[in-house]
Amino acid sequence: MKFQSKAILAKIETAYGTDPTPEGSDAIQTKNLSITPYTGNMISRDLDRETLGGQEQININPYVELTFEVELAGSGTAGVAPAYGSLLRACGFDETSTADAVTYSLKSNAFESVTIYYLQRNDAGGFQQQAITGCRGSVSFNVDSSGLPIMSFNFMGFYQRPTDVAAFTVDRSAFIDPLYVSKENTTLTLGAFAASASSFEVDLANDMTMRSLTGARYVNISDREPTGSATVDAPALSAKDFYALVESHNGTTLEAVTLTHGTEAGNIIEINAPATQYREISPTDSDGELAYQLGLAFLPVNGNDELQLVVK
Repeated sequence: MKFQSKAILAKIETAYGTDPTPEGSDAIQTKNLSITPYTGNMISRDLDRETLGGQEQININPYVELTFEVELAGSGTAGVAPAYGSLLRACGFDETSTADAVTYSLKSNAFESVTIYYLQRNDAGGFQQQAITGCRGSVSFNVDSSGLPIMSFNFMGFYQRPTDVAAFTVDRSAFIDPLYVSKENTTLTLGAFAASASSFEVDLANDMTMRSLTGARYVNISDREPTGSATVDAPALSAKDFYALVESHNGTTLEAVTLTHGTEAGNIIEINAPATQYREISPTDSDGELAYQLGLAFLPVNGNDELQLVVK
């Protein structure tokens, strides 16, 4: 089997941990796909013996871990959810649609989940398929002037042994080409200031564990603390005083941060953070120009509103 011949399918579960049977049209267009197909909490039996030597270990909570990247783009049609929407929903976002936009807002309970099929092409022409149910995860967003905007996902789900399945068509046609990051395609607004930025990152930072009890077993999202960073060309203090904003010894200052990527309906992405605290500032070299690397924390205003993703 060839290492590179791999793919995943993902579909929302209607009942937690119950396989909804993803099909070829549920394929996710990924980059840098990696799997830990069997991991968990290992314990030793620690039996008394009359000789030295190792002992068996038992996995008391087996699960699977997946990491991969997905290009950040629209669906091609305003008001239609992007093909990666199921992944965001399984990371603690709620999806709502209007005629011209799909909005992903955070929530603190009733988290959704996905079943992910990990496919490895086998030598018989079919697939070695591992069905991973009960998956929940976290996501980070990376918008860098050196390339394409990317979402990085990490997921946990229940372990099942892989099986061989017959070949079928893996259909990624619901994914559209992303736009590269540029002056024409991308704006980053910090408060009322339009920044010249070389990078912008957001990490949802869900705190996740595989929780195993006598009456329940599930991937638990117990908290989140979204943070991020931005590297921006240093403006005159009269235009934007980042030093005043980063100071917290005499109180804190919060302001809205908005990234907009794309200009045509169907392929516009907005990341909104209404209450951002600047926590760090570091001068850095950006192509010979003075830039500030800003450490950011995204805080809630009324709850579940510290981050919002809009696809339109």
